[in-house]
Order: sequence, then structure tokens, then C-alpha cells
Amino acid sequence: MTSAPVQVAPGVHRVSVPLPFPPGEVAAWVLEGEAGHTLVDTGIDTPLARYALREAAGHVGVTPESLEYVVLTHAHPDHYGLAGPVREWSGAKVAIHEEEEKLARRFVDCWPEDRAGAAGAFARLGVPDAVVPAFLRASDVIHGFYTRFHPDILFRGERGPLPAGGGWEWIHTPGHSPGHVTVHHPERRILITGDHVLPRISPNVGADLYAHEPLSDYLDSLLALRRLPVDLVLPSHGEPFADLVPRIDAILAHHAERNEQIVALLAAGPRSTYGVAQAVFGDLPADNLLHAVRETLAHLHYLERHGRAARVPGEKVDRWSVP
Repeated sequence: MTSAPVQVAPGVHRVSVPLPFPPGEVAAWVLEGEAGHTLVDTGIDTPLARYALREAAGHVGVTPESLEYVVLTHAHPDHYGLAGPVREWSGAKVAIHEEEEKLARRFVDCWPEDRAGAAGAFARLGVPDAVVPAFLRASDVIHGFYTRFHPDILFRGERGPLPAGGGWEWIHTPGHSPGHVTVHHPERRILITGDHVLPRISPNVGADLYAHEPLSDYLDSLLALRRLPVDLVLPSHGEPFADLVPRIDAILAHHAERNEQIVALLAAGPRSTYGVAQAVFGDLPADNLLHAVRETLAHLHYLERHGRAARVPGEKVDRWSVP
């Protein structure tokens, strides 16, 4: 059973694509243009997702001939996984930011080399020996979703028009991922946020081999979006909403509170990254705990940059304290 598409504004349709993991669905967006359709994000590549996307797109008049472009907000598999099959079906040109294409290529081409050093990297974060294999398995699953897919169009810089025009523009909003973009129509005051701004949760902003200190980028991107003229926010997960500025302010407050929580923990005594993550997030399944450790490391690097946290020198495991 698939969900019917919903018109959220004239010429803008929300398509629900099922996911095999929480939160259970991701939104793709069909934009009508004078010369054809643009699809923003595609969903993950599973048989059910393929069927749901094809059925819903057909309901709003999308045909292989009418679909001109696919614009990807970022390269996480629940957003870009079906880009290749959609291109094969329609011949549409696929666009993504160049920083995101670099990330996807490293995920595919360099993972064997990166994986060889992953166990040691986890150990330096304080991950116990008994947990490291579970972290490696979770990482393998993530990397296994990526394919040798290459886009047709690379966005470069900070901002530009969508290929199909129509007044839509893309805006580089790094943080959740290095090449994440949002899609904005200034005159219509509509913003497709991808995973950058969600109505109920704060997206994972994690540090790892591919992003050393992404939290500064994320907070700066939020502040930039806060200045945009927006009346309708279209997130990838959750329902459309109207109040962009209050939601951004709530996310900014959340990260400020998390920083203070971590500083208070470090003031009580040095801790490893893993130790901080456990204190903040509690016991979690391995795949969720991996993301919690990455998010904790992003906060620690942010605090280090601002002189509020420091590594304890001379130890095999990186431990952190207040300066």
C-alpha cells in the first residue's frame, strides 16, 4: 500500500517514498515547470521504493518524457539511492553539489582503504574492543548502500538557479553533509530543506573521516536560512510547516544546550569521546550509537575550536577535558 501524492502548493507535490528503517519514509518533491518536471530527491533503492515513487509520480503526470531533471539535496542513500534508476527510466539529468559528489565517490572508491584504519580510529575514540566489530558492521551497511553512480550536473559555489529555472534556486547548506543543498523559491517563499531543518528532530551532524568539524558549518547554514523569505517549509522527514525561524531557533538552542552539557561533563573529569557519548545518549543499538559518537565528536571539535575543550596530551585514547 503506497501513499497518494499531496499537492502542497500550486505545482509542488509531496511524494512519500517508504524506507526500510526509521523514520519509515522520506519525501521526494515533484516541481512542475513550463517545459517539464523536476524531481527533488528520489528515495532509497528498494523494490517497494521504486514502485512507490513510480506510482506517485504517475499520479501527478510525470512521464519519462516529462521528467527533465533530478536534483539531489545530498548523497545519503535515502535521498539519492534511486537517482540512477530514475535516470535510466526517463533520461533525466541528475544534479548534485560537487562537495557531495566527492563524498559519495570516497564512500564507494576509498572504503576498502578507509575501513583498514577504521578499527584503530574507533579505538582512539575510546570505543571498547567488544563494540568495535559492531561499529564496523554498521559502517559496512552504510557504505553498502552506495553505488558507482555519477551525476550529470555538479553545482559549484554557494548558490545558483535550478537547471529548469522557474525561479527556483539551490543554496549550499553544509552540516548534515558537506554538500547538502536546500531548494528555495524567493518569490513564492517556499523552502525545500532536505535534512537540514526538520520539524521534530535535529538531523545528525557527525564528525568522521569525511567531515572534521561540521557543526560550525551547520550552525552557520541555519543562520543563513533564517534570513530567507519563507512561508512554507518542505522537509524530507515529517510534514510541511510554516514557522521556519522558530524552528531554527529551537535547533540552535538545542545545540547550545548540548555544548553546555558536554562542557559540564568534562569539568567533572576527562572522558573519551565514547564516554561522553554514553553519558549524553545512554545505551543505544550499535548503529545508533555509532551516529551518537560521531555527533559527540562534532561537538567536541566545535568546543575545541572555541577554546572550551581540549585533548588530554600523551594518551593512546583521545580523552577530553576543559582547558
